[in-house]
Amino acid sequence: MNYTQLDHYLTAARKGHGNRGFVTKTMSQINQSETFFRVLRTTKDKQLNGAHTMNKRHLSAFALMAIIAGVVLVLSGSTYAAYKLLWPKPDVHISQPTTSVSGRQEVAISFAQCGDENIASRYELKKSATITIDEVPQVVKAHCELDAITTWANSAFPHDNELSSPLSTTEHDSTRLSTSMATHIKSQDNSSMTFVGLTKYNQTDTTFPLTSATRFIADGRDVSASTLTSADPVMYITSDTIHTVPIGDCTPEHCNTSGTITASKLVAVVKLSLPFQYYDQYAWQSLAERTTCQGNSNDSCLSGFVGSIDLYVGNARISDNSLQMKEIQGVVTQLSGTTTTIRSSSGTLFTISTPTDVVATYNTKKASLYNNQLVKLGSSLMVRYIEKTDQHSKALVASSLLSVELQIEMVGKSDPTTAY
Repeated sequence: MNYTQLDHYLTAARKGHGNRGFVTKTMSQINQSETFFRVLRTTKDKQLNGAHTMNKRHLSAFALMAIIAGVVLVLSGSTYAAYKLLWPKPDVHISQPTTSVSGRQEVAISFAQCGDENIASRYELKKSATITIDEVPQVVKAHCELDAITTWANSAFPHDNELSSPLSTTEHDSTRLSTSMATHIKSQDNSSMTFVGLTKYNQTDTTFPLTSATRFIADGRDVSASTLTSADPVMYITSDTIHTVPIGDCTPEHCNTSGTITASKLVAVVKLSLPFQYYDQYAWQSLAERTTCQGNSNDSCLSGFVGSIDLYVGNARISDNSLQMKEIQGVVTQLSGTTTTIRSSSGTLFTISTPTDVVATYNTKKASLYNNQLVKLGSSLMVRYIEKTDQHSKALVASSLLSVELQIEMVGKSDPTTAY
């Protein structure tokens, strides 16, 4: 097989296949270099001055294709292994929106490679959202990417695991990793890099020295600092030294402490893959998670960045192993003195009985403290209660109640109180 034949076969093979780039690049390398043939020559061949050197023009088709396969692996390694070198590429799929039990637009999500953080399988768009339903897929993908990068950082850079560290009752230093919100590079030179502080989050510009160990990453692979520009959305990772001082008397089981960051070292700057607006914290907080209600697997409950106001706090307790804490969330369909009826996400009706008319008490005496948000038909309530594990009552009596809460919608912490 000669060059012309090989070129012909490779060109024909790439038609209709996704590897055309690798085939073309492989052919180019074969035509431009003899290196990959030389590796086939043994030391003995060299000692014999090439007397037994393999002639590529007389190789069998099988042998030549085996060589090509090896070259393809070498040439393609840096391309296909980009994410494998650092973190798996996130994979997120979003359903078409439907209407949730609260009357908001809701989507189902399937995902993989989103790091260690648990992402809910359903989200609904808040009425005060800063994004539209069409932007939800990109916002979820952006959040997934941030989680994947954070998980990679925790495995790539040394630090002390706060959760697994034994309780310390003495003054000490520890190392923690910190990941920034999405931002931009304001300026950089050979010795330092400055990041833009986001004014709506009360941040100021931050400058870090650059060292030979600082890593710069784009498309899941290490790059040079000059590859990143001020137009790129980025996040940065720091290694922080925390000086911890015990406060008051400490015991082996409990110790109040005060921690101060005494040093921060920039360890990595990562270029993000989506437009900046999808990484905005308010964009993510525009979504309310719908997760499976504890003890009621057929229903979903609101969670995540959602607030609440206590309407009633009960004194039920788990007295034996046959009992468990359960929760149900739904919209109010009926108000009748001490009894309130809600409809859950599955359409099931639950009646909640309280010792007094807690709704009337709240509406007349407490609502003025919460932007005059009243409990009424359509309001969202969260109910937590104690019940036997194998029971599933739809009539929740006062003696079983832990709490009844009016749920609040918010995007930012400073938002005015608004009933969900």
